[in-house]
Amino acid sequence: MASSMLDRLKAGGKKLTKPRKAILAVLEQSPLPITAADVHDRLKAQRKPADLVTVYRNLAMLQELGLVNTVGLHDGQMRYEVRHGREHHHHIQCRGCGKIVDLMLCPIKKLTALVEAKTKFAVDSHTLEFFGWCPQCR
Repeated sequence: MASSMLDRLKAGGKKLTKPRKAILAVLEQSPLPITAADVHDRLKAQRKPADLVTVYRNLAMLQELGLVNTVGLHDGQMRYEVRHGREHHHHIQCRGCGKIVDLMLCPIKKLTALVEAKTKFAVDSHTLEFFGWCPQCR
């Protein structure tokens, strides 16, 4: 686990508990965003006990500290991914099978500057998700 993650926990007045460490490890090992239930299932499979409520609470806290991003896709389930070591990116999800693919780009940087100029807001984040049909489901 990166020292910057530990520093952010400490700065937020939080400790690196065993459940938090295990949750962050699961998220770091996942190449794509996963649900809280997926995190819980993977912890159970690793014999690292943490009930589902603990997983949800810790994910919310890690999100507040900026260590975890939430990704809301069309199925209504919130997914989570660790921020550390990943550049800003977006996702595309298949409407048929639910497959998710990372889009390692951000096509709206110029739009962000336009929004800031028009609204005088300082934009600190945004989300952009694409939906469509993967080659197997077309």
